Amino acid sequence: MHFNKAIVFFFLFAFNNSHSSTLFLYESSKQVYGETLEIEAMYEDTLVDLARTYNLGFNEIIQANPTVDKWLPGEGTLVKIPSAYILPNNYLKDGITINLSEFRGYLIQNSKLITFPVGIGRMDWKTPLGLSEIDLKLENPAWYPPKTVRDEYKLEGLILDAIVPPGPNNPLGKLAMRINIPGGYFIHGTNRPDGVGMEISHGCIRLFPEDIKEVFKMSSIGTRVLVIDEPIKLAKSGNKIFLQFHHSKYDSIVNEHYSYLETKVINYVTSNNIDIDSINWIKVKKVFEEKSGLIDQISYEDQT
Repeated sequence: MHFNKAIVFFFLFAFNNSHSSTLFLYESSKQVYGETLEIEAMYEDTLVDLARTYNLGFNEIIQANPTVDKWLPGEGTLVKIPSAYILPNNYLKDGITINLSEFRGYLIQNSKLITFPVGIGRMDWKTPLGLSEIDLKLENPAWYPPKTVRDEYKLEGLILDAIVPPGPNNPLGKLAMRINIPGGYFIHGTNRPDGVGMEISHGCIRLFPEDIKEVFKMSSIGTRVLVIDEPIKLAKSGNKIFLQFHHSKYDSIVNEHYSYLETKVINYVTSNNIDIDSINWIKVKKVFEEKSGLIDQISYEDQT
């Protein structure tokens, strides 16, 4: 194990990140948590390795570093670590919120907030949106793939048994929680951690093994789960306004039309009695063009 030299790039709130779910002290009056870091890569690093180290998904670290080679960043290359977060607008204050656009989940229980990267359904097997709750918890689960999944494997020349027992070949990993949406969808671990942070599943929500341990422990039968697609997040912290933008998984208009983002910002400042002249529209346009998933301050520095 080695340690990277971390340079604070953009400080918001202190956090604890140690190769597992990122833990914060939850305060209902706050929406902005964490800090974005910039680290110097070492010669053996890959972005995939760094993502796992800093509890990030694959897409998160790739989008934040579009000019960095994901397999060979190179010793001394500066790599942005997108570990600052804005809570989604309609997050559950007691339960699990999964935001598909950012490949990330949030679990709040009492005064604890943990956040973790997730793998989600592929384009042809989309993870369903909506509110549900956990109705089953399993340790060392067997997997019962539906006929549609077995047929897909068959088309690829592979044989998938009707029952996949617990073990290293089971994609559910060691822990799984079913949500009561028709179709048999689970929040679970994985035997392929490199797929966390990607569109890779048949609709289920995949977590790193170390993250599902925490989420499984903090969840119970009846814990509510909200799956949303919120690509644009805005928040006020102190006298500063922050914006975070991800690619939408369901709405191409959000991704392609700057006017949509512009309207969202105008609506936000109006509804929160913020002076619209305090917004730096050049920064807003930059956030739209980059779609890096990084949090950016979009208010002028001298705002009071």
